[in-house]
Amino acid sequence: MEQLERQLGAWASGSTGTEAAVELLIETGYWLRRAEFVDQAITTGESQASIDWVTASTLASQLQCSRGERFVLLLACSLADPEQTVAMSDIAALDGRNVAHVLEALRTAKFGW
Repeated sequence: MEQLERQLGAWASGSTGTEAAVELLIETGYWLRRAEFVDQAITTGESQASIDWVTASTLASQLQCSRGERFVLLLACSLADPEQTVAMSDIAALDGRNVAHVLEALRTAKFGW
C-alpha cells in the first residue's frame, strides 16, 4: 500500500488538483484498498502509478459502497478532472474526520497548500 501511495504521489506532483485528489484517496483510506478499484482504475509502472479518473468515476456507480465513500471518490475525480462533477450535498454522508479530509483537499486544490 505504501508503495502505491508513493507512486501516486510522484505522478500527481505538480498539479494541485491531482495532488489534492490523490491525497484525499490516501487519507480517507478506502478506495486504494479496494482491489477492484486498483485493478481497474490504476495503472502502475516501476516508479509511478496513475489513476484514470473517468474509469474511477464510472466505478463509483458500479461498485458497492456507502454514499460517503462514493462522494469521496467522485470529489477526487472532480478535483483532478474538471470534466467530472459531484453533488456537494452528499458531503452530509461523511463523518467529521472525513469532512476534515475533504476540506483539506479543497484547500489544496484551490490554493496549493
